[in-house]
Amino acid sequence: MERNLKTKFLEKGKKLRKDFIKILLDGFKFHIGGTLSCLDICIVLFYGNFINLKNKKRKNFFILSKGHALACLFLTLIDKKLYSLKYLKKGYKNFEFGGQLDIYNSKYVDWNTGSLGHSIGVATGLAIKNPKKKIFVIVGDAEFEEGSIWEAIFYISEKKIKNILIIIDRNRMSASSIIKNKEIFDKKIINQLYFDVVRINGHNYEKIYKSFEKFKKKSKSAIIIADTIKGKGFKIFENNKKYSHEMPKNEILKNLI
Repeated sequence: MERNLKTKFLEKGKKLRKDFIKILLDGFKFHIGGTLSCLDICIVLFYGNFINLKNKKRKNFFILSKGHALACLFLTLIDKKLYSLKYLKKGYKNFEFGGQLDIYNSKYVDWNTGSLGHSIGVATGLAIKNPKKKIFVIVGDAEFEEGSIWEAIFYISEKKIKNILIIIDRNRMSASSIIKNKEIFDKKIINQLYFDVVRINGHNYEKIYKSFEKFKKKSKSAIIIADTIKGKGFKIFENNKKYSHEMPKNEILKNLI
């Protein structure tokens, strides 16, 4: 990865985290921990030219299965000047935007998300219909308690569908509890799947970028287990269940800018 690209990712990581605190101070209510755990993955997707939000006929699809982390997308849209903060405020005031991504209210959303467990199945349909495009899906690790996730994964493997990348945000926490199982995939299961499987540090931009580049060049679906930290970037939020749903007081937020 080129040095200037790595620098760009680092700068965006700092800026978007600061912007996130600012919009929280502005009265927006987002899921803090789950947003910050997958923000670095989204930065590489959107600023590494894997998903081009500006192009209406973009080459690839993106599904944020953990739709409660929608702030990642909104922060990017504002930073790229595709949305204004004023527009976002108006949307929330008029209930056009909710706590999940909605395909009917944004041309930058490829699929509604919120009800967990369905997005890999949707990605499978998109992949079959668009065999020349890549489908990127970010899934929370707690979602793997849903049977529909496994049904879709086994179907992709059995049919040898070649153009889906499943990125697991492995922050080891659900909205309300710690995920106790140490490994999502048993080695016996992995060895039977028609997937390239790799494990990376989900906050290391170079590792993320190289994994995406490898997938882009191959004709085989892949699973990236991205080890992340819930609330990454702010010590007070990191691995803190309290801020999965609860909003911090403004005094706390002001000290983070």
